[in-house]
Amino acid sequence: MIAFRIRQTVDFLEGVNLIFFVKKTNSLPLKIYPPILKTIEMFIYKSLNKRIVKNVLGLLFFAFGFSSFVYAQKINGLSFGGPSEAYYTLEMFEDLKTSNATWVAIIPETTLDRSTLKLVPDEENIYWGATIAATIEFTKLAKQADLKVFLKPHIFLGKKVDKKESPKVVFTKNASSTNKEFSTDKTRGAEWRGDLILKNENDWTILETEYEAYILKLAKVADSLEVDLFSVGTELKQFAIKRPLFWKQLIQKVRTIYTGPLTYAANWDEYNKLSFWQDLDYIGVDTYFPINKMKTPSLKKTLKNWKSIQKQLRKFSRKENRKILLTEFGYRNISYAGKRPWTHDKGEIHTPNYQAQVNLYEAFFQTFWNKSWVAGGFSWRWFSHTLSDKDTSFSVQGKPALAILQKWYKK
Repeated sequence: MIAFRIRQTVDFLEGVNLIFFVKKTNSLPLKIYPPILKTIEMFIYKSLNKRIVKNVLGLLFFAFGFSSFVYAQKINGLSFGGPSEAYYTLEMFEDLKTSNATWVAIIPETTLDRSTLKLVPDEENIYWGATIAATIEFTKLAKQADLKVFLKPHIFLGKKVDKKESPKVVFTKNASSTNKEFSTDKTRGAEWRGDLILKNENDWTILETEYEAYILKLAKVADSLEVDLFSVGTELKQFAIKRPLFWKQLIQKVRTIYTGPLTYAANWDEYNKLSFWQDLDYIGVDTYFPINKMKTPSLKKTLKNWKSIQKQLRKFSRKENRKILLTEFGYRNISYAGKRPWTHDKGEIHTPNYQAQVNLYEAFFQTFWNKSWVAGGFSWRWFSHTLSDKDTSFSVQGKPALAILQKWYKK
């Protein structure tokens, strides 16, 4: 019974989540509660005296300054999908706030050339809303709308190299001779960024040099605009598993530039295979777990299916002594939306199934949102434009599931 009370008290204090702000703005939480909790737990064990515990907390508040501590609130976020052209207004972000979201994920995106392993320069990005220039403008507007900002970079794999493609002729300094250089797919035909495995050390070095330059450039943007949270990567499963030293070094380099909290957005089947969570502030998980195979998932069955996954995440959170941040979550308004929640199948026509999306969202929030070890998360996705009545994308805009988001984000 005594041990239970100790753990119960510590759970409560973890829920309070004392955060010490040291940046010039209130955007940098440096978590100092683990050593504090150990001290408090020792006092509870020895005395079981609430007055002593209260005095210990009082001394801590006095030592660091009462104004330096705040009660952490859930990160109630939405991922923003910007326009393809250079058009942006404050109204886009005010509209997003109708969901009761207080955070927005801004997502710069670039493409990896499969034959050179180079990242497409910003000026060559055909989708303006994914550029660094757009990221800067979106962040300024989000701040103006009183939203906290999470900067979450993505990379995509470029068009596959055609094996029948003709060789490129490369002229050397000696004009009388030429070299034939064949375009080869150095990504080995990977279908998704998480499956990216390169053939040799030279290729890995090229990719790492490119990726580091991109992330450090964004880190400078994040710091200059006082972004509230920054991700060093998203769903780069094999890259993150096979090159842990690179990621540890990258994180340290980012910290010399950006002074806010850091995370990495791991895929749902990746988070427990990574070795660098201790170098970050949150365990980021894109939460597309296969959760229900039914055409219209029932709330009861979905809640039951979440139990074992929730237990695994909680255990991992305790193991790493980090909160879980659900860096992406969401479901489409289609039948069987919980079977393979990550699928987009763009171009396919679906009959809308709004109840499926509603039930899956409600089960998700009931499973995670009241848990002290969950920092919050970001629903995927809110667009800058109005959606059609037949839209079956992940967005909850103009759909019944929006009411679920509003209810939980209001709490």
